Amino acid sequence: MVDLESIKTQLNQISSEITAVRTDIQSVVAPKFFNVSVQTNDLVEHAIELWRLEYRFNKMLENMPENQKEIFSNSIKKLKRYLEKNDIEIIDNTNQKFNEGRNLDILAVEKDEKISEPIIKETKEPTILFKGQVIRKGKVIILVKDDKVSMGAQK
Repeated sequence: MVDLESIKTQLNQISSEITAVRTDIQSVVAPKFFNVSVQTNDLVEHAIELWRLEYRFNKMLENMPENQKEIFSNSIKKLKRYLEKNDIEIIDNTNQKFNEGRNLDILAVEKDEKISEPIIKETKEPTILFKGQVIRKGKVIILVKDDKVSMGAQK
């Protein structure tokens, strides 16, 4: 007998992988310059601050009473919906695979012998899309395989 929960979990995973690939494609094929209005630039700044606020809020969640969590979560969701209505999308790249072609600013590169492929360790500023086009590159710290450690162990 087929386990429906297992199928549902697999479908959700496939869906999230498809979304990640679409985001990668959008980032790679973005034009070099995308002129937007002053109001859109203001929305971009607000989107970045909303992302920071949500990040900080998530760190404080465990110390908050349930009713306050819900109040803050609802407010953040409303602000995100407002940005979505204005065609602004916030992309947090943390823990995604890193490809050279991605439209990101690399702030630092850290090495770790335990990983098999480069990943984005931390997003310092999210990528902002306007109508599906990158208008603000994300700023990230990437983690790459440290070959020196594994080579040193073989000698």
